[in-house]
Amino acid sequence: MPDNSPREVLPHFDPHDPGLSPERAYATYAQLRRHCPVSHGERHGGYWSIARYADVRDAATDHTTYSSTGGVYLPPVSGSRFPPIDHDPPEHAGFRELIAPLTSGAAAKTMEPAVRAIAERLVDGFTGRGRAELAAELATPLPLEVITRLYDLGPEDTEEIRGYSEEFLTHASGSRGPEIIDRVCRYWVGLFADRRENPREDFLTGLVEANRELGATDDELANMMFILTYAGHDSTALGLGNTLLYLAEHPDVQQRLLDEPKLIPSMIDEILRHETPLHWFPRQLTADTCLHGQQMKAGERVLLLFASANRDPEVFDRADEIVIDRRPNRHLAFGAGIHTCPGMALAKLEIRTAVQVVLERIPGFRVDGDVERTDPLEGGGRHLGVRRLPVTW
Repeated sequence: MPDNSPREVLPHFDPHDPGLSPERAYATYAQLRRHCPVSHGERHGGYWSIARYADVRDAATDHTTYSSTGGVYLPPVSGSRFPPIDHDPPEHAGFRELIAPLTSGAAAKTMEPAVRAIAERLVDGFTGRGRAELAAELATPLPLEVITRLYDLGPEDTEEIRGYSEEFLTHASGSRGPEIIDRVCRYWVGLFADRRENPREDFLTGLVEANRELGATDDELANMMFILTYAGHDSTALGLGNTLLYLAEHPDVQQRLLDEPKLIPSMIDEILRHETPLHWFPRQLTADTCLHGQQMKAGERVLLLFASANRDPEVFDRADEIVIDRRPNRHLAFGAGIHTCPGMALAKLEIRTAVQVVLERIPGFRVDGDVERTDPLEGGGRHLGVRRLPVTW
């Protein structure tokens, strides 16, 4: 006699669900952590998702089993690879060395006066109006100007980079993704050729010279510059936008930060934890693995749900609340292991500086109009941020 009793429907996470709002994503993560910490999705070629903090951190720091060589998108948007983010040792180290002049803590410290000057100029541009749209006038242009300043690129190239970053964000998971990547990489290859013919005292000249030892192709270097620029621009803009929205909605917190400015770094870390800009990254298994009773096979894809890990109540007391003086705060917003975001120090510097400047110039700013969040999550179901933030003061 057939068994017609209801079957338990286990929760799973689908990054390409068109209804994946931030609220729905976090509700799904809570279900997964509680009921199904390792879940399976059938779409997009099949994939596993890991939801609990300890498991996500363990996987992120075990690049031997959880390889990054399968790419950074699900499903893949291009046949190309994007070093160093989708390379494992030993190749990974060589590419990280190439970008070290931009991404080290020392490099971020050197950039501090320039970041401050850019932030002040942007904020001073709207201070006298009594109102602003902080996503378009601060959160988006600040990281773009900083990263192009690092490259020593002029205004024309800055606009080129802005254009392709915004275009790729819109079409990252669609059919136009590969075409955009190819076009952008041709742009970088052209710049490499120019620097070989006309060397300058800038990062790109140093890059092509340092690459003589590594021996990467121009296409590999172009893919590296694509992902470095795109991630350095958009992920920082997302984090800054989330932080500014929180402050605009909480004037009491603004006042506390003015009274206790030493709390600004911990407040930023807490927003990054609670409102993680990049929700997940994929890995590919190199060996059969069993986790929480689930048998995962070599070659299968695994999503590390960093945003879920950052709300895990087993690690964070009051995990669904923002506690601006939280200590310790071992969030995974920048990843973990060898693939920890190389631009972490610079991103934190940019967000901290922007917060300091807006608190100095427009204290008491508050939301004044309709806020637009990334709803559904953008960038292939990964990006959480603010696309429109009108404020007044």
